[in-house]
Amino acid sequence: MKKNGLILLIFLFLGNAVKAQVIENYQSSIIFTKPKGLFNKQVSAKVGLDILNFPNSEFLIEIPGDAALFFDGRLWMLTEKDTSFIIELKTLQGQVNTEGNTTTQLEVLGPNIGPDNLKVYKGLFGGVEMAYAPYTSAELGLEKREISEFEDFFVLALVILMLLFAVFKVVFPTVLGFVVRPQTIFTADDFSESGSIQKFFSLDVLFYLFIVNLGVSLFTMLFFKVSGITFFASLAESNINSLFFIWLISSVFLALASLFKFLFLKVMVFLFDLNKYDFAHFFYLLRIISISMLLLLGISVYFYFNNREVLETLLLNGVKSFFWLYLLGVLLMFVIMVNRVPFKNYHLFAYICSAELIPFLVFVKLLTG
Repeated sequence: MKKNGLILLIFLFLGNAVKAQVIENYQSSIIFTKPKGLFNKQVSAKVGLDILNFPNSEFLIEIPGDAALFFDGRLWMLTEKDTSFIIELKTLQGQVNTEGNTTTQLEVLGPNIGPDNLKVYKGLFGGVEMAYAPYTSAELGLEKREISEFEDFFVLALVILMLLFAVFKVVFPTVLGFVVRPQTIFTADDFSESGSIQKFFSLDVLFYLFIVNLGVSLFTMLFFKVSGITFFASLAESNINSLFFIWLISSVFLALASLFKFLFLKVMVFLFDLNKYDFAHFFYLLRIISISMLLLLGISVYFYFNNREVLETLLLNGVKSFFWLYLLGVLLMFVIMVNRVPFKNYHLFAYICSAELIPFLVFVKLLTG
């Protein structure tokens, strides 16, 4: 009796097992193409599926998260996490071009695709507990979507910035070496009699200030675009001409703000009787701003084209770090002025508080609400 019961259980197990039968395993036929280029991280996997033989068969497909699935170049599915599903051959035939074709090309794009997480089988899977394809491409309810032109604008703006930077390097090579070397922050050449730059309204300074303002404006637009602040994010979704207009207008506004800052420092220097240190003060902090923004913009460009998931967090931390670096620069400038300027320390401290710390705290308060 026990023997007959054991035999019956074996037959029941085999009966359930034969319900899932693999006719063809496509694993060895998948062609993986590694990304080419610095900014392209998308792996491509392609395989041709037989849609002629075994009309009652099905395809079992397993794809990783953050991937896009295409049949004959038509988008079928976007995945946020690892996904497995079954699609009937008859359903697939109704969605692809079968006229004169015996195969259809399946393509999967994503950064995490590999032989271990992409699997394609053809067979009979009636006994497999897995979701069937929840929709077909005809049932997607596709609608016209506005495509953002911000990426095109961002790339073109970067090219323009690099061209302007190259022109500046050719025309003013000595000045460029002076303003972008980080060690000049500590050597304090600006506060010496032999400082390389002594005039604000000169072509080299105005050209450099123009490039810096363009870079700061571009970084600010990227920050608002990624952070999703309602009003500014809607501006970032404008057409490419409007984006360039916003970029130029914001750069002009920053240029006017820079001029106002310089005039404000001239008034403060006059009130505190510090003579000619207004430009040294202004250009020392401008160097810190420009070097910091150059680093932030470079890092942001890399992650914008490679890993946008972490870009928002990166930008938020970058802006916070910039404010702390600015305060550190003010502290370094105070130490330098104590050693270079023949005035009492409390006199210099009052000047720094009036010219930098109080306006800075007011600006941060207005910015954070």
